[in-house]
Formats: sequence, structure tokens, C-alpha cells
Amino acid sequence: MTQKEDTRILLPVGRIINQSLFVKDQFNDQAVPKYKLEIAFDPEDVEGEGNPIEAALVQCAVEKWGEDIDLDSVKFPYIEGDKLAAKRERKGKPGDAYAGKTVLRADTIYNKDGQDGPGGVQIYNEEVEEVSFMQKDEVYQGCFGQALVQPSAYENSDGDPAIKLYLVAFQKTDDGERLVTPQSHAGAFKPVGRKKQADSEDGGKRRVRKG
Repeated sequence: MTQKEDTRILLPVGRIINQSLFVKDQFNDQAVPKYKLEIAFDPEDVEGEGNPIEAALVQCAVEKWGEDIDLDSVKFPYIEGDKLAAKRERKGKPGDAYAGKTVLRADTIYNKDGQDGPGGVQIYNEEVEEVSFMQKDEVYQGCFGQALVQPSAYENSDGDPAIKLYLVAFQKTDDGERLVTPQSHAGAFKPVGRKKQADSEDGGKRRVRKG
């Protein structure tokens, strides 16, 4: 995909729900590994009449299919957070992070050098300094940031007109409550102590061979 600078969209600040910005994620063996970002927004920040994000997506559709396109037939990339929350709750998982939000997803096969390879996408911190792989813990599920994306119009597998977002870069803007807390498995083990050294077993004296 050829990215055009003047059609890229800088999304407003949202909260990361899921991300694979440093290492590609592969949904299954048949899926193409990609860098991915799922981010939640207050609905009024990204959609609605007069909203600049929605206006840019509409313009993308018009450029692809013309002024006569029925916009109601276009599958825009907005995902209703309440539906995602309900789906998680049916599985016994918390869905609070999705509730009442509008969710957008973006992905890319390209790394920060524009190559289909490892290394992660372009990621920056609050001071617009590059976040390296060694600093990847600074960007986590639950923190806040904004993504630079490239909208693209296409026909989906059902033949319907649709818009998707390609991920270009991401900036972390603030910390937030982590959504994923590593589970401790220490309870599965018991202390074993250290083996006493041989010299402590004989009072610290070295045995002398008689010859």
C-alpha cells in the first residue's frame, strides 16, 4: 500500500485496549502476521456529524466510489464498545474498558523502516522520543495515546464497501491503569533452600589426604 501524507489521520487521544506494536501478532496459522492496535475513545471524539475523523473517513469513501455512494451502505471501522464488553462478559471476563466507548482497530505489516519485517512500528513517548524495543514496557494495555493512521477504502468479503485503517505510528501521551496484570504462580512452588557447602558439613575444615 502506498501511503499518502495528506490523507493520513491523526486520531485523538484514546486508551489502548490491545496492542502488538513491537512484535507482530498472528491470529492463527492462516493469518498474516501484523502489528496491531485496538484503542477505545469516547464516541463523540471520533464519530458523529461534524466530527473531523468521520469527515475524513467519508471523504475516503467518496474518493473511492464517488459522490453518489450510499454512505449507509459503507462499513465504517467503528466498533461499538458495549457489544465487545457484552461478548467478554459472556465469557466471564471483565469488559469495563469497552463499555460506553467507540473502538477503532488499525494494523500493518510494515515496521518503522517501511519493511515487512521485525522491529516494531514507529512508537514515541510523551516527549516525541522514539520508544525502543528495550523500553516496550512503557507502552501497555491501559495507557493513553494517539495513533497516526491511513484510511483505505475496499470491498469486504461480502462485497460491501468498507473502510479500514492502516497503522502508521503511535505516540503514548499518558499512563493509565493497566488492563493486564501478570498472574503470579509462586503458590505452585515451595522453598527448597540452598545446599550446604561441603566445607560446612565437616566444620569448615579441609580434609588432608594422608600419603
